[in-house]
Amino acid sequence: MKLLYIFVGGLLFLLSGLAACAPAPAPPVVATPHPGKPLLPQTGEFSQWAAGAEASSEFSDPEWSAIQAVGEPNTPLCGDYQSAWATAGSDTIETLVLTYTQSVHVTGINIVQTFNPNQVVQVDLVGTFGRSVTVYSGTPYAVDQPCPFTLAIPVKRTEGRYNRLRITVDQSVLGLGWNEIDAVELIGELE
Repeated sequence: MKLLYIFVGGLLFLLSGLAACAPAPAPPVVATPHPGKPLLPQTGEFSQWAAGAEASSEFSDPEWSAIQAVGEPNTPLCGDYQSAWATAGSDTIETLVLTYTQSVHVTGINIVQTFNPNQVVQVDLVGTFGRSVTVYSGTPYAVDQPCPFTLAIPVKRTEGRYNRLRITVDQSVLGLGWNEIDAVELIGELE
């Protein structure tokens, strides 16, 4: 019995030491966006469009559903087109989660918006175990930019690799109605 207490005590000591050595979560890397002009992949970077999507709400299915944000931009003109994701309500806070085929050390994100743009308030990279890192946060403001509008977010190269991101839109601030997202490009390095 005494050996069991010694074994359990040693095991607890070992586990507490491992927990103390665990790396602390990385602080958020919040970037300054470049509205209107998309980021271009640099030498050694890999660019990809979303392969999967889900959202907190959708206006309808398949029109204006989350799946409309998958792949390259395909909305022909700016305006309220069913080929872009739109939320169920026009004055709500909603999220769009996108999945990509390759995990990369993220260096940039391009969010292509085709209706009432610039209502994106936060972008988080979502890790394998659900832990997220905020790479952009902002306040909606009216823009007078050419359409489609691209919110280009440069990201300091992430230490970890990611293949999911979560976009939060707040349509309650400007009173413009639906913010429609056509496509989202993830740029990063494979190694």
